[in-house]
Amino acid sequence: MKVQLSYDHTDDIARQKAHEQWCNNIFKNVLMTQLRTPQQFDVAGEFVAPEELNEHVRISADPQQQIAWLQKDIEVGFDELILHNVNREQEGIEPRYVQKFIIWISKPCCVLLSAFCIEHS
Repeated sequence: MKVQLSYDHTDDIARQKAHEQWCNNIFKNVLMTQLRTPQQFDVAGEFVAPEELNEHVRISADPQQQIAWLQKDIEVGFDELILHNVNREQEGIEPRYVQKFIIWISKPCCVLLSAFCIEHS
């Protein structure tokens, strides 16, 4: 399962960075089919409040919260999780999250993050 998430040093920063990158990716299909140009997507995204992303992106600076969400995915039967950090903050934070994910995921699972596949059992 592909998991859209946003993490950073605080929830507010994670939410703002997710909004900057993902605000035009949360529309219903009926609207998406009507938008024809990148400019139209950008204009539509201007009407999206950062808090609206909470329904579409798992936003939290707390690794334990991110882990809890992933644990629920595993409990319902997903055995592969593809983590997509929708904000542009990739350097310096991912190793901390990957390490905590490996420690806390208790069932066999493959976590894909930035082209790394980490088998955990």
